[in-house]
Amino acid sequence: MIKVIKVLILILLSFCAVANSQQLSNQVLVPAAGLATSGIINYSQTIGETAVELETGAGFFLTQGFQQPGMKYTGETPQQGTGVDVYPNPATDFINIKLFGDAARKFTIEMINLTGTIVSTMTLDFITQYSYIQQIDITRLSNGFYFVRITSDDSKIIRVFKIEKM
Repeated sequence: MIKVIKVLILILLSFCAVANSQQLSNQVLVPAAGLATSGIINYSQTIGETAVELETGAGFFLTQGFQQPGMKYTGETPQQGTGVDVYPNPATDFINIKLFGDAARKFTIEMINLTGTIVSTMTLDFITQYSYIQQIDITRLSNGFYFVRITSDDSKIIRVFKIEKM
């Protein structure tokens, strides 16, 4: 009698486990796969990698890892107009200087300490429309406040940002 009850309990537990188990989607998981087409180039391959990465460039995108059906890379929409931004603030290791515009320009970027001494300078020259982020290492600078002065050669852009190096 006890053996019959144990068997019934075991059967009931197995039905509950099946009813509450994870359901798989209709996608096929395979140890190797492949797809290649011509015309507008399309290549797909999987061997069951666990890493997932996305690499972009020249209008193409490459993924590594699990297949991503329906994924579409649209790219970053360039900002309209002309502008400058400096971030993060406060900063510890680096600052980013974002420059964007619709005409050719040459920029001078200067970092100035509170005593008025220029601690670094650089020049960037764009010959067409641009959207660019320049990263500047500030680890060698001592903690304190600095000014970042960005000037275009045509004097249409003259911006000064106050940043804190922590």
